[in-house]
Amino acid sequence: MQIASLARYPIKGCRGQLVPSVEIDALGVVGDRRLMLVDSAHRFLSQREVPALATVEPMLDGPMLAVRAAGAPTLSHELDPEGTPIEVRIWKDLVTAHDQGDRVAAWFTAAAGIPCRLVMFGAASHREIDPEWSVRPGAETAFADGYPLLAVVEASLDALNAVLDTPVPMGRFRPSVVVSGAEAWSEAAWTTIALGSLVADAVKPCARCLVPTTDQFTGARDPDQEPLRTLARLRTIAGLGAIFGQNLMPRAPGTLALGDAVTVLA
Repeated sequence: MQIASLARYPIKGCRGQLVPSVEIDALGVVGDRRLMLVDSAHRFLSQREVPALATVEPMLDGPMLAVRAAGAPTLSHELDPEGTPIEVRIWKDLVTAHDQGDRVAAWFTAAAGIPCRLVMFGAASHREIDPEWSVRPGAETAFADGYPLLAVVEASLDALNAVLDTPVPMGRFRPSVVVSGAEAWSEAAWTTIALGSLVADAVKPCARCLVPTTDQFTGARDPDQEPLRTLARLRTIAGLGAIFGQNLMPRAPGTLALGDAVTVLA
């Protein structure tokens, strides 16, 4: 088994970037979902509420953020990890985040079509992983839905596509790591896995929402709610929902690269 693709998502809900390698720190992929849009009540926004975010393309180069969207000039912004602190809500968590200013807010408000502001997981930010699933007390993540990494198996998508009328690309599921050479759905049995030299614990199967029904280039929703409807028929866990992929908690910082060997340790 090996790593077949790697992605990071600089702004939660916006388009991702396929990359040849990633750095991993205590929060997950460096540069991954350390930025997030919030509405006027300071509650997080994602493609669940605003599917058009799929058409917003952020690019990171160190502290510099560039963002493109159709019909808008490219936004260039130097990230400020010590910007004005504001309390934001992501799911049940209240997090101190750092506002990135009125100019940036105006750009995203126009792009998203609703009033919103860009915030950063910065100097004063902390967000603990749900202790019900965490394997280490006090472990944190940034603005991902709940965990530092999401890994999926390439053959699992092949198995799903084999029963769909219209196959879907892997990007619909927005994984961090795609593993090739494993049997379909084998990720369900992972407990501990080595990605190259990085050891991670598989802590929770990934329950899926409406996002996989959203075209990641046009922002259009599938009128038949596919592939979610078929996935729910094939792979459902009571109390969680339709499942695709495994949430991972790395044990230590490291680096992942395309082609790295993947070994199931337990």
